Amino acid sequence: MLSTIEKVLFVVAAVVAIGLALAEFRRKYLLVASGRKAQRLDRPGLRLGRMAFKVLFQVPVIAQRPLTGFFHGFIFWGFLVFLGITLNHVAEGFAADFSLFGHGALNSLLLFAANLFAGLIILAVFYFFVRRYIVRVKSLERPSWQSLTVLSFILILMVSFIFYEAFKMYSLGPIRGDFLANWTFARLLPPATAISAAAIRFWLKFLWWLHILVIMAFGVFIMYSKHLHLLAGPVNLFFQNLGVKAEIPVVNLEEQEKFGTPQVTDLTRKDLLDLFSCAECGRCDDVCPAFQSGKALSPKSLLDKLKQHLLDSEGQLRGDTANLKKLLGEVVSEEEVWDCTTCGACMEVCPMLNEHIAKIMGMRQFAVLMESRFPEEFQALYRGLENQGNPWGLNADTRGDWARDLQVPLLAEKGETDILLWVGCAGSFDQHSQKISRSLVKLLQRAHCDFAILGSEEGCCGDPARRSGMEYLFQMQARQNIETLGRYKFKRIVSACPHGCHVLKNEYPALGGVYKVQHHSELLHELLEQGRIQVAPAGKTPLTYHDPCYLGRYNQVYEPPRRILQRLSGSRPREMAASRQTSFCCGAGGGGMWKEEKNGKRISHCRVEQAEKTGAATIVTSCPFCSIMFNDAIAETGREGMKTIDLAQAIEERLT
Repeated sequence: MLSTIEKVLFVVAAVVAIGLALAEFRRKYLLVASGRKAQRLDRPGLRLGRMAFKVLFQVPVIAQRPLTGFFHGFIFWGFLVFLGITLNHVAEGFAADFSLFGHGALNSLLLFAANLFAGLIILAVFYFFVRRYIVRVKSLERPSWQSLTVLSFILILMVSFIFYEAFKMYSLGPIRGDFLANWTFARLLPPATAISAAAIRFWLKFLWWLHILVIMAFGVFIMYSKHLHLLAGPVNLFFQNLGVKAEIPVVNLEEQEKFGTPQVTDLTRKDLLDLFSCAECGRCDDVCPAFQSGKALSPKSLLDKLKQHLLDSEGQLRGDTANLKKLLGEVVSEEEVWDCTTCGACMEVCPMLNEHIAKIMGMRQFAVLMESRFPEEFQALYRGLENQGNPWGLNADTRGDWARDLQVPLLAEKGETDILLWVGCAGSFDQHSQKISRSLVKLLQRAHCDFAILGSEEGCCGDPARRSGMEYLFQMQARQNIETLGRYKFKRIVSACPHGCHVLKNEYPALGGVYKVQHHSELLHELLEQGRIQVAPAGKTPLTYHDPCYLGRYNQVYEPPRRILQRLSGSRPREMAASRQTSFCCGAGGGGMWKEEKNGKRISHCRVEQAEKTGAATIVTSCPFCSIMFNDAIAETGREGMKTIDLAQAIEERLT
């Protein structure tokens, strides 16, 4: 179909397009390679399988936004089909009436699939145009010329394909029945007798060139735009974290000279790959409690700022990196970094599995350990942890006073026990949380459990220190606790605090402390199932359950609390709009318990509003920090008809 000159022009255009794309790919590859190495090559088979499954079935995209996800899937699956069609079009340009797939059933089937997906893709293009530029959903408020360009490219590709195939049908004479896919689109044209042979040849060549040149332009544009996520995303999925969620690597405090991530070169290659994998879809902003409550932090914007800084620093990365901007304060504001509650919601919904928290924690560690720069409220937190082993700074010797009248045995007296009850700082020192500890003890005693506490030997698990960037105090607390636990024999640790459970179960092993750890909701469900605790249902009492971030998202404990509440109320708890994986944080995580929220609405107030919309007057949770935050929020907002209680308290109220 193409003349000799046109064939030469095609080869030149292809070489130029491939050259431009490869040059930009090399540039961004070197930018990612400028980061520190990340050990993400273990279990390659598992990684490859998970990546292939998620990409092929578009699982991350569909999970949170089914309708939008399916339209996105139509485009992805359609383009898989069009890979073959495009190769065939190129071949047809060099050899008329040639088909890589023959002219039989296989070719007809492929053309049918291509035409079907062409229609679906055009529908998807209009959907995304309306969603982004007319409806303008909150997370996509800023108009994007890049997205408009891509939508235009896709629309042109589909329309040019449809009409090219229709003209090709006319060039072959009357519509043939074996062309299963084409007859419908051929009817888009006037009757064949009304089109001259010369016109058919012109339009065939014009549409062929239009289709091919747009594909070339698309390939180059992807490399230069945010749509690089189409290529970087699958690679990022391969390098996903297979270990602890939002894992914080152990810092070698004795040998390292630099802590945290002061500059972009201190980020890992996975961190930098995240920046090019971000699709700017806004899912992270949709679920971020800081963003949704009107604070400075936007997880999407944070990644974008880091990416722009990386691109702007390309020249410096090739030479002297000493004068690179500091990430904290010069690239990302301090307000943004300290707004994060480390709840993990952003990472849970990200279709590319970007790791926002790792970047925030790196900047926090640098600020705290290298520059002693942190919110002023943390001074009391750190002082209390260092001097008394608890965030409240209360006398460590009084840690077990809450249980004096309950005859709770100390492990130092028993020496060995089945259950070591890890009370935690809140359960030991906060008056509101002490009631939870007392209820839990009474339930364990009713079930005749063999348990004991450490009393004054127990120290803070270290979570507030670690999540606020003070790795030194975390390791000090952790190593001391591990030494204490090493003196005793016990089968499992049970705690009512998800933060303590998470740290003891998932973070102490890196320091040498390996234990079987259970949350109290799991143990209480076990005791109810065994009949060791008997309760009387309250007759359809409306309850709503709040999933604590470090119990749900971080450790996947969702069902035991709900099954307990079903026993207590006779029905499943009323679910808030944000629940389970997308649960909305109470605001206490990441050191938020000890820091004032100076901008926007209080996160806890937002969550109480969500609970109120369920029509339930009682918020049940299974975290002392959540309970404290909600108790204060209910009082601060004047919701006198509402209350919050812990699972243990809810069970104690129904004991028979």
